[in-house]
Amino acid sequence: MFAYTITDFISFVKSNFLLIISLTVVTYVIQYYVNYFNRSSRIPGPFPLPFIGNLHQIGGDLSSAANLFQKRYGDLYEFYMGNKRIIVISRPDLVEKVWGPLSLKSTRFIMRNPFSEGLDELGLGTKGMVFNRDIESWNMNRKLLVPSISSPPFLRESIKLCSEIIDEVFECWKIMGEGAQVEFSDWIDALTADVVIRTATGKKVSSITKLFDSLNIKEKLEMQGVWQDGTDFIQAIHTYNESMGFMMLLPTFFRRNFPGIGKLNKKFLDNRDWIIKELDKMVAERRREIESIPLDQPLEQTILTLLLVTNTERDSKKNSSSKLDRPLTNEEIIPIIREVFTGGLDTTANTLSFIGFYIAKHRDVYLKMRKEVLDVYGTLDNPNITFESYGKLKYIEAVINESIRIFPTVSIIARTSVEEEEFDGFTIQPDTAIYTDFKALGNDPKYFKEPEIFNPDRFFNDKESIGKYSHLPFGNGVRMCPGRLWAIVQMKTFLVKLLCKFDIEPVCENDIPKYVYATVNRPVDIKLLLKTRKD
Repeated sequence: MFAYTITDFISFVKSNFLLIISLTVVTYVIQYYVNYFNRSSRIPGPFPLPFIGNLHQIGGDLSSAANLFQKRYGDLYEFYMGNKRIIVISRPDLVEKVWGPLSLKSTRFIMRNPFSEGLDELGLGTKGMVFNRDIESWNMNRKLLVPSISSPPFLRESIKLCSEIIDEVFECWKIMGEGAQVEFSDWIDALTADVVIRTATGKKVSSITKLFDSLNIKEKLEMQGVWQDGTDFIQAIHTYNESMGFMMLLPTFFRRNFPGIGKLNKKFLDNRDWIIKELDKMVAERRREIESIPLDQPLEQTILTLLLVTNTERDSKKNSSSKLDRPLTNEEIIPIIREVFTGGLDTTANTLSFIGFYIAKHRDVYLKMRKEVLDVYGTLDNPNITFESYGKLKYIEAVINESIRIFPTVSIIARTSVEEEEFDGFTIQPDTAIYTDFKALGNDPKYFKEPEIFNPDRFFNDKESIGKYSHLPFGNGVRMCPGRLWAIVQMKTFLVKLLCKFDIEPVCENDIPKYVYATVNRPVDIKLLLKTRKD
């Protein structure tokens, strides 16, 4: 009798398959909108569709979509990625509530993102720092990494290595000849890749050499001791960064089963596996090298080396800031060093490219930057660049801040509350993503006079007029960017050396730079003319 019942049921399902599917979908849609309209804390925002939410309106550019939503719905609105509710804020008092300088123990917005199966699949949900929801693990990783990449010895070594690699770029530009037209963002991508990989691991990569050789100039460059898989690794990191938004925001079922999307999902996961495999080889190789070096011989100050010697007999500090009292395993180091690459490659390179776009368009700003370099160093001919001198470069720092304000590389950053919160009378449930739209905030005339104008003086002569929490270039509070000092050192080193060597002019007179959205805003087609510096 039981067997007959099962057979009969299967037969019924087969004969009424379309009807069952239709009823299931209709039931889901009805329940979806009942829940939506019954929500007492429903915030203004675009009307979502079942299954996809507002994906059809967002497309592939969340940054641009957020700009349109903010203009239509204001400084507090909501939208949906699939069934995930996302709140967006772009008002200083709301930003302070989320990003205020609260301690680790008291902040309610300690989480970066709500639970995401996609982030867990990428290995980010419980490892590393950026998206790590395991607070104990996150805090340990932060205490291991931040002191290392913020210490004066490391930053001095970074300036030295950065200067050497910048000189390689300038040598290429010299060979290209007076008045050469360069794809500036391509060169900055190559420069930053070589700097970050070299500073993080000690390995040499050939991004600059390969870019130069691709121009089919008769003269060829040669580089000795190059990491052969380096350029493949850099491309894999770029792909990994692109995959974050895809894996985090798209519903799991949609990612895995929708035609065409499933193939992209597999590509991103295969790329994840390849990166882990390469990093494992890199860490193991460097560990063997360190073990073969005598204890009285100094080691190169790379990030990987600093992590590998933590809590060993080579560690003079014995990492007193962490509860960890043993050396790190490969499995613990890999997520940290991976985030050095994912956080250090795109963000610094893109910011420098945007800066290049704006200072090329504003000759007066460029000359004021050059004057500051002359005032600080006393010469423009191979000045003695030191870490200590960087605190005096106030106008150049203002230029960096203004570029980030007007066109930030990371325009939208998420935080998540661990408790129920209230914004303007609307109740927000725990584990809801709160996105801060820094691009909308920085371009709002309520907080910045004539925001469309590139004006570094607002951060130099008029910096007192910058409202609290209206400009957070590296975030704020306990989740502030751990590599901010390293990034600033790289940018100041490049800008000082550029100002001393070249005059630059824009090829196109676009009002805003072109970009593509790939989790971050990546500038493209930024063409500049290079000329020898004229005093």
